[in-house]
Amino acid sequence: MKKKQLLWFLISPFLFACNGSEVIEKIHETGNFYDPQKPISIDELLPSWGQIDQNFIVRGNFPKDTAQIKVYFDTQQAVLLACDGYELYGMIPKQAPGYNQLSVVIGKDSLVPDIQFKYYQKQSLKNIVGAKGEESYVEGSFSESRIENPIGLGTVSGQNGDNIIMVEGEWKARISLISLDDNKMIKVADVGYCGGPAVTSTRDKFYVINREGNRNIYSFSKVDGWVATPVADLTITNEMLSGGSVTGGLSFADDDRYLYVMTGDGNMGCIDLVDKDFTKILGSGDWDGVNVGTEWLSYLVYSKYYQCFFATQKGANGIFKITKNTEGKWEAKKFAGFNNGDKIVLGHRLNDAVLKAPSGIAVNKDGEIYFCSQSGSCILKIKNDMVSLVAGVPDAWWTGISNVPLESGFNQPLAIVTDFEDNFYIADRDNRLVRKLTIE
Repeated sequence: MKKKQLLWFLISPFLFACNGSEVIEKIHETGNFYDPQKPISIDELLPSWGQIDQNFIVRGNFPKDTAQIKVYFDTQQAVLLACDGYELYGMIPKQAPGYNQLSVVIGKDSLVPDIQFKYYQKQSLKNIVGAKGEESYVEGSFSESRIENPIGLGTVSGQNGDNIIMVEGEWKARISLISLDDNKMIKVADVGYCGGPAVTSTRDKFYVINREGNRNIYSFSKVDGWVATPVADLTITNEMLSGGSVTGGLSFADDDRYLYVMTGDGNMGCIDLVDKDFTKILGSGDWDGVNVGTEWLSYLVYSKYYQCFFATQKGANGIFKITKNTEGKWEAKKFAGFNNGDKIVLGHRLNDAVLKAPSGIAVNKDGEIYFCSQSGSCILKIKNDMVSLVAGVPDAWWTGISNVPLESGFNQPLAIVTDFEDNFYIADRDNRLVRKLTIE
């Protein structure tokens, strides 16, 4: 029976590994059931639904050489492991949730059978530091550590993955390193009340700026042990920017020379870290006819995917897209929200969505936009002009803490940031937690 040849290939390594034998057979000879007298065909996909890294089998008639074959689920290419000409064996790649088209490229031929695969994303939510409702600051291991008022997060490179920079700057002022390498949290600086960090493209350095007044800028470098170093000869005064607060309004774009800063009352500028210059690029009246108010909890992020900034404005209950026009002038345009309501509403980003005090905002490698709804008690996503729910129970901050994203409560979530694997870290302020959201 030709089908059993490949099935033996798949299960034989596990049989050898479990029976105590010192010799593990990794490759078992498979037959060749390709019939060149018949047209190349794709007949069946098993299973018809699943998640990332699960196994799949495509049945049909195709050459045995996997070097000639590419299998796609929508636009995502799968890893192929074996083929006997009748059954093609591989691993399901990460892809968009829902139904995705199967297609197979064999040499110069592309086959698109009437077969779709239903993909389910893996999601989890876990607490990294802090304890629900315990308002204190304690350094130490993750189980011992306690936090008070996290308002800003950043991720920097560690030994095995990423570590987290946490800024507390609302009614207490400190900067901490949450080391996933060592499973502990330590305070690295207290340079006054600051907004959230801006991390360089090298991911081994970050900057903060004082929240109000004559603002000093500080740099922190991994090679220097994350010691605070004032940026000399550079102070951003109220006359240069405004008297508004900087909470999450600090970000780099494509060049680590230029640091962008935004206040909660709608003033934005560009800091040249080399020439020590400041250029104001937006004023409080430059926000697409919207009065952004005087709220201080506003956040800024740069999307390399779209090559523009996105900014949340709590007072306007919306998200702006900030770009340069053809004349080189910066413009802020309404992008999502600006609809009032007592409850979170999903749907089209401008026509339907009620965002309820959007705060922290992050973008992943695919251009998807994730943001916190501070008073809506949840994490939302914008993809293809639609706002959807990612984590939390909307409008129900009292919901208990859970590791199931859509069943777990958030209480005043303020900041969100991605790591190099597109995991998300969230500052859940009033629950006194920093939490990790994994999608895949």
